[in-house]
Amino acid sequence: MLMISKAHKKGFTLTELAFIVIIIAIFISLLTPVIAKIRARAKIINCEENLEKIGLGLKLYASEHEGSFPSALGELVEGGYVEDESILDCPSGQHAGTAEEPDYHYTTGYAISSPSGETIVFDKTENHKNGKHVLYISGDVVWE
Repeated sequence: MLMISKAHKKGFTLTELAFIVIIIAIFISLLTPVIAKIRARAKIINCEENLEKIGLGLKLYASEHEGSFPSALGELVEGGYVEDESILDCPSGQHAGTAEEPDYHYTTGYAISSPSGETIVFDKTENHKNGKHVLYISGDVVWE
């Protein structure tokens, strides 16, 4: 008959468990800044995509209005030239942008025939800490 001593029980000691918890806490503390940077970068990319969609909406609008751009970005939503007004909301912004109050500055008075290097839409100052997106009439979106 085989006898198992009580000293060889299966399980963790309190010291082993504390060691595992400490290692997990170290990993979490190391990963937290990395995850924050990834989230911030995702917001910047999403904002850039919004401006690209706004640029396409502006070109569609101009093609149906004798080359003229709208008097306000909200007209893109009302006319169905962009998916919905969430495109006018920069995810990094302090509040949700709407058709009436978008998270982007829009320069009126331009037409599709205006110089392609002119800025037509750009981020509000409070959207990003280290720069802003700029949409040119050409449709290019640049981070400055």
